Amino acid sequence: MRSDQVAIAEGAGKLHGEGPFGLGPRRALSALALGWVCLVALAVLGVAAVPALGAIGTIALGAGLAAAGLAAGALSLSRRRVRERLAGADAELASLKASLREAADEAAALRSRLGEAKHLATVGTMSAQIAHQLRNPLTSIQLYVQLLEDDLRKADGPSAAEAFDLLDLVLNELRSLVEITDNYLQYARLPALEAAPLDLNPAVGELVRFLRPEFARNGITVSARLQDGLAPVAGDRRLLRLALMNLLKNAAEAMGPGGRLRVKTCQQNGAVEIHVADTGPGIAAADLERIFEPFYTTKDSGSGLGLSLSRQIVEKHDGSLACQSMVGVGTTFVVKLPVHAAHVVSGL
Repeated sequence: MRSDQVAIAEGAGKLHGEGPFGLGPRRALSALALGWVCLVALAVLGVAAVPALGAIGTIALGAGLAAAGLAAGALSLSRRRVRERLAGADAELASLKASLREAADEAAALRSRLGEAKHLATVGTMSAQIAHQLRNPLTSIQLYVQLLEDDLRKADGPSAAEAFDLLDLVLNELRSLVEITDNYLQYARLPALEAAPLDLNPAVGELVRFLRPEFARNGITVSARLQDGLAPVAGDRRLLRLALMNLLKNAAEAMGPGGRLRVKTCQQNGAVEIHVADTGPGIAAADLERIFEPFYTTKDSGSGLGLSLSRQIVEKHDGSLACQSMVGVGTTFVVKLPVHAAHVVSGL
């Protein structure tokens, strides 16, 4: 806007200031008047009466006409420049208005998302409280059913066998509900990390031995190949055990009888790795992109939180959890954890 004001001021200056031949528009008009007066006087008195009058009138008239013409041209040019600058200012103002509208729309969208996030946070807190309240009675029911099962074992006859079958179904459903509530509570309220130098081989080996009988009952074999001399990681043993257990159980659930589950540890590129490979049906590409999303599952049962919780735990250790899968061949999950800083510094 300031440049437009300057242009207008320049135009005004051309009306009042000095123009061509040192004459402004007003002086040019004076020169024109003087020239006409001289010419009229010549016509009345005759050239012979006042010889110099003709020369003075001709010069004054010519100078006035030239100055007036040039001043008018300069004024026209100045006005055109002002119009051009005003048009540019209008375009810039329109662009600024559009930018402001976009910024206002983005701010409104952010406010909307913030409101949704607050709402989801409230719902999450309520859900966690509900899950916590549900877990205690579910655990009690599970205990009572197990006690009832022990009592029924003392009875004989076909009715007792039928009762056992029903109790097994009830216990399975209860275990599933307890697992779902546990996963939800752990995901919603993941405890603080208590990291310490940790050798992963004993932790992995112990977990494989613990789960092997359960997998064997379902016709699944599990093997472990642990690399000697692994560097320690900075890890929370309890949380990493939970993350690995979720991976192992997820792999076992993906396979039927005859499935093979292979667990391997190794060290490369400054990280300790845990590989969990199964011979299940594999994961489709469309599902592979979403398997770590909370509550996403392709199974008929389960919370859909196991893999998401495992990734959350691994990333809390500054590590990574990736999945490689081929339909019809199987799936491999790879956990990468950085070597403990003290081990790196010492160069051991």
